[in-house]
Amino acid sequence: MKLLFLSNFYPPHKIGGYEMLCQEVLEALRVRGHSATVLTSTYGVESEVSEDFVHRQLALESDLQYYQIKHAWTYPLNKRQNTRHLRHMVSTFQPDIIFIWGMWGLSKQLAAESENLLKSRVVYYLANPWPIEANLHKAYWDNPAKKSYRRLLKRLIRIPARLWLHAEWEPVALHFQYAPCCSEALRNQLISAGVPLKDAPIIYEGINLAKYSTFGKQRHNPGEGGKLSLLYVGILAPHKGVHTAIEAITHLKPSDRQRVDLTILGTGHPDYEALLHNMVNAHNLNQCVKFQSPIPRSELPEYLSGFNVLLLPSTWEEPLALIMQEGLASGMVVVGSATGGTKEIIKDGQNGFLFAAQDSSGLAHKIEQLIADPSLIDRVAEKGQQTAFEKFDLTRMVDDLERLLLNVCKAAPLS
Repeated sequence: MKLLFLSNFYPPHKIGGYEMLCQEVLEALRVRGHSATVLTSTYGVESEVSEDFVHRQLALESDLQYYQIKHAWTYPLNKRQNTRHLRHMVSTFQPDIIFIWGMWGLSKQLAAESENLLKSRVVYYLANPWPIEANLHKAYWDNPAKKSYRRLLKRLIRIPARLWLHAEWEPVALHFQYAPCCSEALRNQLISAGVPLKDAPIIYEGINLAKYSTFGKQRHNPGEGGKLSLLYVGILAPHKGVHTAIEAITHLKPSDRQRVDLTILGTGHPDYEALLHNMVNAHNLNQCVKFQSPIPRSELPEYLSGFNVLLLPSTWEEPLALIMQEGLASGMVVVGSATGGTKEIIKDGQNGFLFAAQDSSGLAHKIEQLIADPSLIDRVAEKGQQTAFEKFDLTRMVDDLERLLLNVCKAAPLS
């Protein structure tokens, strides 16, 4: 098969695990003899560039950290240029299938154009709710400015901006004929919002299980009176709920607080990062909470082996966190908020622990349970690792996707 992957981001320029998984799936399919090329955004590079089979040519709707008004005026032209890039790629590469991976930050019109170009030979892998999320323009102009002095200015230019960007408020009808979802939670969320996914299959994301479990054997869990090491890995953004993890530490009694360490691995929006640092300073938590810059993904399996507990304090309906799979596979105890795919996979007290989203007291209670009864760590971690091996094998995921892609080619011959 000849596959054209359409994705908003592609490594090494990425913002999360979803793009890294895209690379792993693409490379696995190439090893199996399929031809694959990528059309992605210019995120992380200064201008359009093609690198072997990766073409970084698409303009995002705006800056991802701070919406820039100048992009409102240039985006209609950029969007037309994006469409030309897609058409040119289809014309020159002549793919059997357009495989749409991630679209947040790109116009849904690109997906519509894909369906127009290849009809029934468009396949989506849905692992976030981009089909029902507002684009960056709509999200910015429909909400008031956060700072009072900017609200008046924004009100004054909102009308001409909306007139200029009128297409960004128009719904885009997509068929999603072939659109496997990463979890039942995501599929149900999208169906409830009117996305036609009634018969969409569930294909769980996958990881290299052996790599994580091998390093996990090096872990030494704390015995009676030992120190519990907690870890958060991911983007630092409000919807990830990192503030809930810090708040939970403040709820621990002083004796328990001395028996935990929390490491926060990641970067994110500067404003939110500052908020987290201020929280730590305000509560005098510098002795038990530390911030760690991101590390290469290749180092993550060994890095996870140095911690007992993985925290997933998301406040949104997270479809299926890749780091959850990695934590389970490495033998960590996963403690997550009962949202999205996390509550689909984690059974409280069995293969992990759940607490209500944004309930820092509830999270603190789970941490206290592990401090009080260290035997829980080995028992729950073992069940969690079993879950990972049952559900999250990368080879199984690629098998399922390859089978689907081949069936699409058989079912919809090119005219």
